[in-house]
Amino acid sequence: MQMANGFGTGSPATTPDGVLAGALLATIRTALGDEDEATWSDSRLLGFLNEAVREYSQHRPRLGEATITTAAGEQTYALPWDAAGVISVRYEAGDGASSIIYRLGYKNRRFDGGWVYDFLSRRDLTTAPLLVLGFDPGSGGTLAVRYERPHDSNLTAASAVTVPGDHHHVLVGYVLFAAARQLQAREQANPTSSSSLLMSQLAANTRRLELAYLNALNRILTQRQGEGEIVSWEKR
Repeated sequence: MQMANGFGTGSPATTPDGVLAGALLATIRTALGDEDEATWSDSRLLGFLNEAVREYSQHRPRLGEATITTAAGEQTYALPWDAAGVISVRYEAGDGASSIIYRLGYKNRRFDGGWVYDFLSRRDLTTAPLLVLGFDPGSGGTLAVRYERPHDSNLTAASAVTVPGDHHHVLVGYVLFAAARQLQAREQANPTSSSSLLMSQLAANTRRLELAYLNALNRILTQRQGEGEIVSWEKR
């Protein structure tokens, strides 16, 4: 396969295109056949779109970076509140020495005194996620932390969508499913003598769109991440 010469079966890479939420709304309206806004308001569709982004973030979060200054005797450090997982930690000592440290469960008997860290995720809204070190880092050093965080899910029409453009079809699929689900709920809440057939049709359409969304999501989840990771099995 000679990809350098333009041959092969893969798709060409795409670069960030700065798509705004408003552009996605236009695509969604076309798919819904609601260009005249007769059924769905922009605020309602934006609500569905933000739901889609929150759901997407559970599976494919974006990358964040934080730099933390160390203090002598301090082995526990708060991470940004939206940190969902740690990818890597690099420790840079005050004398300029730098090295990667690896994760090990803090309950492991080799944690204390080891050149390791552990990540304690946030359980509620009272405590930030924590990075726990197995060693005293001393003062004047830094911890360069690469971590996973959610995509922006407080979008307005003028907001840039941080989900990769290649995955926007997944967001659109979720919104179509959510819109169908709400139409079904409306009919169920106010049934009429002719609702039985209509509710059956709405249920079938909702299920069809849900499966289409889940299939699209599954396809992107099975794609290779493209970033290596070292996994070590520790004997407890």
